Amino acid sequence: MLKNTLLILALALAYYLLPQFLPWWSVAIPALVFGYFASNNLLAFSQAGTVLTLVWGVLAFVQNAGNAGLLAGKMGALFGGMSDLQLVLITAALGGLIGGLFGLTGYALKQVVAK
Repeated sequence: MLKNTLLILALALAYYLLPQFLPWWSVAIPALVFGYFASNNLLAFSQAGTVLTLVWGVLAFVQNAGNAGLLAGKMGALFGGMSDLQLVLITAALGGLIGGLFGLTGYALKQVVAK
């Protein structure tokens, strides 16, 4: 349990720090590594995806709150009148999908290497 918690915290820290210095898609690197060491495919997808959902959701919410939702409101108007909260939720969901798919890819890579 403690090992799993530490892995999740390390994953969250990597998800937060890597895009500060590298492109946004650098979150795929820790997800691949996490997925490679996951015990099954469901765990690889769900944990990598859930952690990235939370990290991107919190970051999007903080940035949205920092400018009182003005930027997200204007972007929402471009996307058919979406609210700023809807854009934050979509950002979090896309992050979760990206994290989950790359976690699953890491697990599949382990299966290929094992053969």
